[in-house]
Amino acid sequence: MKQEFEIIDYEPRYLPELLAISLPWLEEHDLLEPADIEQLEHPERTLATGGRIFLARVGEEIVGMMMLELFGDGTCEPFKFGVKEPWRNQGIGHALMDATLKAARELGQHTAVLTSHHELTAALHIYESYGFRHKAHDHVAFELSDIAMELKL
Repeated sequence: MKQEFEIIDYEPRYLPELLAISLPWLEEHDLLEPADIEQLEHPERTLATGGRIFLARVGEEIVGMMMLELFGDGTCEPFKFGVKEPWRNQGIGHALMDATLKAARELGQHTAVLTSHHELTAALHIYESYGFRHKAHDHVAFELSDIAMELKL
């Protein structure tokens, strides 16, 4: 049975949820890197540069997330996209992507870039469904990512 959910902005009281959502999929695919922990433990850094963090909430439970980082040149990155296992395939991922891309456009961004891994097929499917296209990957931030994508906003 589908549950009603809402997309909300991050608040500091939800800090533990960032790890609770991201660590399981990162560990399951053996993709956890020190940079992941740094980003998840310090979301204020994303917010300080004008970025946003969106959470999906069912009742009082946080079940999904996506962060949006701004690079200051009209380029942004949606990242740390995850939905807890029991809540997948209910439209939550699409709602998080909708909110993130809408915010990026409202913030004047013209290009969204992201990196991922070939094993994250559900996320890759969503990215492709929104028009993200594969591009050359420079491996700057994450050694274990093997896919780079871009979307003109």
